[in-house]
Amino acid sequence: MGVKDANRTTIFLADDDITVRRTLKSVFAGCPNYQVVGTASNGMDAVEGCKQLRPDVALLDIQMPLLDGIAAARLILQNGYAKCVVMLTAFSDRAYIQDALDAGAFGYLTKPFEPEKILPTLELCIHRSREYYLLSKELKHLDRRAEERPAVDQAKLMLMESRGMTEDEAYQYIRELSLRKNMSMAKIAQYVIARLESSHD
Repeated sequence: MGVKDANRTTIFLADDDITVRRTLKSVFAGCPNYQVVGTASNGMDAVEGCKQLRPDVALLDIQMPLLDGIAAARLILQNGYAKCVVMLTAFSDRAYIQDALDAGAFGYLTKPFEPEKILPTLELCIHRSREYYLLSKELKHLDRRAEERPAVDQAKLMLMESRGMTEDEAYQYIRELSLRKNMSMAKIAQYVIARLESSHD
């Protein structure tokens, strides 16, 4: 097991064929931007290795003993043990590729490997994974804003009715309180609603 270098893309290799592991290790040994931090010969050890080492990329053979690569990929990605999973597949495994992609893999390398295609394919998969996580983060932000909106809209309406504010003034009032108190606009809106409701009692 290697020690992670913050300036390199870290790789975990899992294949039950020692020749494949040696071939890939030798390819990455000649690339200063990549570092192999661990290897495994079966799916269970791959999951545990990724859990311990948290590599940037897990390269997983589809067909491995104890736990196949597809099940391993699903566990690794669901638990956040690696940022990107790339499958290693023989031509005869092509029927499994869609299952691997459905499990969350960002691409695959076909055996026997063409050395000149390994790094470009890996870079493309890493790029896809970064785009995916950025999009997921943006969607979570949009979901949170959608959840906040009903409370914020109600608070704006109550401020407009009780204090004669315009819609924009009511929004800015809630926003400024949110920034000043370091709370979400939804939380501030709830306090505003509670205060205005109590003032009518």
